[in-house]
Amino acid sequence: MAQYYTVAEANAKLPELTTLLTAMRSGGQQLAAMTGRQKELKQKVKGNGHHNPNEDIMVSTLSQRLEEQLRLGVEQLAKWGIELKDLSIGLIDFPAMREGRTVYLCWQLGEPEVAYWHETTTGFSGRQPLDDRIE
Repeated sequence: MAQYYTVAEANAKLPELTTLLTAMRSGGQQLAAMTGRQKELKQKVKGNGHHNPNEDIMVSTLSQRLEEQLRLGVEQLAKWGIELKDLSIGLIDFPAMREGRTVYLCWQLGEPEVAYWHETTTGFSGRQPLDDRIE
């Protein structure tokens, strides 16, 4: 059965979400840097072959740890019934009910509270201010 959030329940989840999304976003940025470094190392090997093999191991190990942390974060969001829309800006959606149909309460990292909703088909561009029809 799907989980639906009220505005109050969504707002109560924000402290945990802020911590989780901040860590995930940081991990994602670090992973992107490690991926870039792995590409540089591969090019170096193709070029002159001189590189530090210990760095290969370090970069690979760190990348695996970061990937695991991100995977665990996504799993936690799924357990909470929250959908991650854009990690780079910390955009998530809480399923909610409005006039008997499923909609999303929309929140972005840094916003003080959940203040918007949108239809399941419109996404961020269809965000509208909350009203009293959210159940």
